[in-house]
Amino acid sequence: MSTHDAHELKLLFSLFDANHDGSISQDEIKQLVETVSGHPWTEEQLAAFMKVVDTDTSGDITMEEFTVMMNRYIPTSTLGLRDLFNTFDVSGDGCVDKQEFEQVMKEKGKELNQDQINIFNKKFQEDANCKVTYEQFVDSATEVYKNLKFN
Repeated sequence: MSTHDAHELKLLFSLFDANHDGSISQDEIKQLVETVSGHPWTEEQLAAFMKVVDTDTSGDITMEEFTVMMNRYIPTSTLGLRDLFNTFDVSGDGCVDKQEFEQVMKEKGKELNQDQINIFNKKFQEDANCKVTYEQFVDSATEVYKNLKFN
């Protein structure tokens, strides 16, 4: 069984841990699933998910639980930074321009956390005409992760 890259998992975890407290809350999990899938989640679906993934029954998902979940239940090809990037890459050309970013913000802005938004905002503030590539997105996500101070 193939596993996800540990570095990518840490980056993903940090992007979904919106308040940077070192765990992913139920609200953050719901936001994650709805952002990636584009479909709302019921309280019943969330409760069933937490029953399986929250092995220490704390009510939150730790980095360890996130890693187990990703490696056990999510095929390596289906979820990751690439999928989050593709949420913004509306045209599918491998780059996100400011127009695509603004379109996604109008449609899903409330579902995204500030770190996810800031990665693109920072690039567009540097150059409004730029196109953010996947590699630039990963580099920026890495910077976010490096600057986190977990409890």
